[in-house]
Amino acid sequence: MSYIMKKAFILFSLFFLIISTVSCATNFQPSSEEVVNMNLVDQKINPCEDFFQYACGNWLKTNPVPADKAELYRFTEIDENTLLILKNILQTYQRGENMPPQAESQKLGNAYSACLDIDKNEISAKEVMAALLKKNHFLQNKNNLMPLLAGLHEQGINPFFTIYAMQNPGEATQMIGTVDQAGMGLPEKSYYFDKDNLEIRTQYVTHIYHSLLLAGIRSTEALEQAKKIFKLESEIAKISLSAIEQQDPVKTYNPIGKMSLQKLSPQMDWSIYFKALHFETSDTLNIVSPQYFKRLSALLNKTSLTDIKAYLDWQIIHETSNFSTLALQQEYFNFYGKTLNGKKEQAPHWKKCVSSVDKSLGEALGEAFIKVAFGQESKDMADTLVANVKSSLKEMITKLDWMDVETKTGALKKMQSLNQKVGFPKHFKTYHDLAVSTDSWFENQLTSNLFHFNENLKKANLPVDRNEWGMTPPTDNAYYDPTMNEIVFPAGILQAPLFNVHSSIAANYGATGATIGHEMTHGFDDSGSQYDELGNLKNWWSEKSSQTYKEKAQCLIKQYSSYTTNEGIHLNGELSIGENIADLGGLKVALAAYNKTNSQVLDSDLKIFFIAYAQSWCGQLTKEAARTQINSDTHSLPKFRVNGVVSNLPEFADAFQCMDTQAMAPKNRCSVW
Repeated sequence: MSYIMKKAFILFSLFFLIISTVSCATNFQPSSEEVVNMNLVDQKINPCEDFFQYACGNWLKTNPVPADKAELYRFTEIDENTLLILKNILQTYQRGENMPPQAESQKLGNAYSACLDIDKNEISAKEVMAALLKKNHFLQNKNNLMPLLAGLHEQGINPFFTIYAMQNPGEATQMIGTVDQAGMGLPEKSYYFDKDNLEIRTQYVTHIYHSLLLAGIRSTEALEQAKKIFKLESEIAKISLSAIEQQDPVKTYNPIGKMSLQKLSPQMDWSIYFKALHFETSDTLNIVSPQYFKRLSALLNKTSLTDIKAYLDWQIIHETSNFSTLALQQEYFNFYGKTLNGKKEQAPHWKKCVSSVDKSLGEALGEAFIKVAFGQESKDMADTLVANVKSSLKEMITKLDWMDVETKTGALKKMQSLNQKVGFPKHFKTYHDLAVSTDSWFENQLTSNLFHFNENLKKANLPVDRNEWGMTPPTDNAYYDPTMNEIVFPAGILQAPLFNVHSSIAANYGATGATIGHEMTHGFDDSGSQYDELGNLKNWWSEKSSQTYKEKAQCLIKQYSSYTTNEGIHLNGELSIGENIADLGGLKVALAAYNKTNSQVLDSDLKIFFIAYAQSWCGQLTKEAARTQINSDTHSLPKFRVNGVVSNLPEFADAFQCMDTQAMAPKNRCSVW
């Protein structure tokens, strides 16, 4: 975004005013400026034996996971800093001021005020939840189940299944209505059956029981209901796709007609459901798992109405607990925060409120954020990094000895068509039709869910809007979208200590350059490689190249599955293969891009490059959070995102003069790109 000099000066000054104000008020220490901080390095550790511990050792010693978190990373500094900036912006809107200027400033201020007013929310949450439960209790027969589900789905409560519009993998220029599995309270289906999760299952049933009591379900019924709810969820889990199966874009793309869906699940009246949603669907929908809906129909047929109503009660309570009464918020935290992730206490309430506003009015808040936290110099440098990494990846593809000409042609087409979005959208969303009051956080959340649900669903069957973003500007994250064939880097991730225009080129390429490369190579991971340059789910690989690629991926699956945590839990190399391919490819292409910036790159520069990468992943998790991540997340734990990658790069071993017998210089390396 370009500003006239005067405006740029005002915004620059405002940014430092905000940091100064919140720092004084909270004793917050601003983010370290340098991408590489040598004080974090533990010189007692041999980098060739454990590079993660070497680069992050002193950080790990002095940064235990706080009581209100399940994990802590070095880049958490960005998250905390962003929260404080957003808090200060929202406080100005709360006071009726419009600084920085924002058309939705009043709604932003109202949303923040409602969330902070705990007393009002206590009263409202009880009343609104009671009304939702009462409506459920009026369900007299299964014939009326589908319209009731439609009303719940609109409000972000998703028992049994969910519906949304997504880009059509078979015709990437169009959106398509999609019906997907939903309705489990545990992170993944294996939690319902694996013997290792027996204690978690026991605590989950207790959590359901306590939640029912807190919501007003009579104690004489609550325990029995909790057991029946868990039994029904276990049945749902049996018929659901696993986390690994959900990563398969071919398996999860099943376009079928409405009549076929009705025949597939005869116990579910889809015409009534769609009518209740005012959803004028075309004849074709994407059914993520046809077998799931076939079996769900049979499950609903055999399950008693009483048990279905108990399950619906639970789903209403479960999906709203995080913004409900203080007692239900605490109970929700006790299970999902403590039991599953090892947190000791909840985050301060104002942080919940900032995150809540970002979720509801994200692009309005993001528009204010970039005015104070993301300058043109940062955007220009980020654009340059993206362009250079993209150029290097194209070059790397042309030199691959295992990819034949036919497949290379398709890969280069994909790179040529790759779109990049950096910083913030060209046009920000408007929220004219979203009502926001100062009376009830609970009601505001449901209203927001309804608004976003309708905004999404009405896109079905329409042309794709390629200007839309899937993340808000303050988000400390990035993504690659295979159906859009685009990489997206919000302003929130382009902050110190991951990115700094004043840090060395080597440091910026090692940290942010590797992230850019990571997202680009997602276009060629186990999932992204199945989409062509236009975003269509289409096989453009020759059989020979495809087979070689799978063999190379198998090397990484084996490597990461051999890693264990301190508690002896093996990583799931199959679940995390896409991210591991992207990590390795991302750092390799970033290194190639960096090498092109200098005619003579010294070993000392390369060391900075690799340390920057490692320090971008300095982090640790509670043992509970680590276990949950291994079981249900596609990303490897931080230690292995560093050691697993650098050990596969001969350039790392050369820079640090590692010997062949050392851990970071294995005899057999995995290589994809």
